[in-house]
Amino acid sequence: MKQTLTFNLSTIVSTESKIKVDYFDTSVEAFDNGEYLQSFYALLDYVNDEFREKYGNAKGTEFNIPHGSIVVNIKIEDDRLLIHAPFLSLPEKNRIPLLRQVAGLNFNAMDLAQVELKKDRLAFEYTCPLALANPYKIYYILQEICNTGDKYDDEFETKFGAQRIYEPKVTPFDDETLNTVYEVVQLSCKECMDAVKDFEADRKYGFAWNVLDTTILKILYYAHPQGQLLNDLNKAVSEMDREDIPLPEVVNYGKSVIARLQGMTKEQWAEDLYYVETFISDKRRSNLKNIQENFENSYNRATQAFETGDYMTCCLMIVYKFYEMYYYNNVQDDVNAVVVRALEKASAKPWDEAAPILHAAMDNIMEGELEPDDDDDEEGEFDMSQMMQGMQQMMQQGMQQAAQAMQQGGGMMEYVQKVQELQQQLAAGQVSMEDYMLKVQQLAATYMGNGQQQ
Repeated sequence: MKQTLTFNLSTIVSTESKIKVDYFDTSVEAFDNGEYLQSFYALLDYVNDEFREKYGNAKGTEFNIPHGSIVVNIKIEDDRLLIHAPFLSLPEKNRIPLLRQVAGLNFNAMDLAQVELKKDRLAFEYTCPLALANPYKIYYILQEICNTGDKYDDEFETKFGAQRIYEPKVTPFDDETLNTVYEVVQLSCKECMDAVKDFEADRKYGFAWNVLDTTILKILYYAHPQGQLLNDLNKAVSEMDREDIPLPEVVNYGKSVIARLQGMTKEQWAEDLYYVETFISDKRRSNLKNIQENFENSYNRATQAFETGDYMTCCLMIVYKFYEMYYYNNVQDDVNAVVVRALEKASAKPWDEAAPILHAAMDNIMEGELEPDDDDDEEGEFDMSQMMQGMQQMMQQGMQQAAQAMQQGGGMMEYVQKVQELQQQLAAGQVSMEDYMLKVQQLAATYMGNGQQQ
């Protein structure tokens, strides 16, 4: 492996949390003053200030808020707070093993809310007097209901044949986006496996582990899969962090995960690629201080590697930490902008060229310097965004022909590499936007047309 992994911009527009921090202070203050209803309203506004109007009734006493494949029904009645979230219907077969698993959830995964069985239907339940609806407690209850329900409904449906009570309202990826995601995943997996093969040949299992785990995190960042595929990849991330088995075995496990992703058909990917509304995110809301604390050890080690000329180690460590940050956090827009700029500029570059870019980005985050450089003015940022959209559209339009070219002789890989080189030249100011667009069109005609430049 002689260069950094290829970067692909996330399929979602913003990674920032929808949480409004000030509303939580308002909720706590209202609760302390005995204004319990206003406290609960402010708590909902803290999660998302559009939810009360969007999902509540006119009286403000009932809210039906979707979260993935469940709906959380919240009712305020007789000075009590009632939370009810339908979960699953029992199947005709496999009822006993399913109920054993549900009992395990009540003992292990749930603290205050519980899963109850009524007339062959499972539902999450919690109720308390409104005067005891402390904002900290209620947020935790809503979080455990949402996270547990959204995780285990797919698993129990797959394993035991349980049936969803509520069919989630989802927006599937359109065909063009699906084609793009599928090809990017294919290229990412090939890129990963080629690198792992080189590292394994030199018995550098630590580097092999890094590339495997980074690729899994990258796919989660880029494609945002849902359903059982998300559960499987979350499990893979956990398994890759195991320290109780030899590292070569962890590497073999990671290879099996990548091989499985590589072997999935486009139709299989389509089943778990969609947009869906969520209530309580399973990720933390990022803040700069927490990011800096999490980066500190890796930053020090990456700096040491950078200063001693070990550019490969520097790049691998930093890219891994960036994708790990996205995995655990809803990343605020200013930090996201710093990281995306760096990953774009360092994409598929030799170690010695990528290391200064990546190290500077992490250094800026550690120093709290999140404003763009002088040469990254607003107009330039707009042009870069437009350029990325234009390139993506051209790739989408020719994806079917490109897939055929890749099967015949690796044409798609060569096309993407050439476009990335042009992108890097544009970012460095070596070519104008006009020249860039002309050359990309010529490449598209060559690799995605009839093999002749227009």
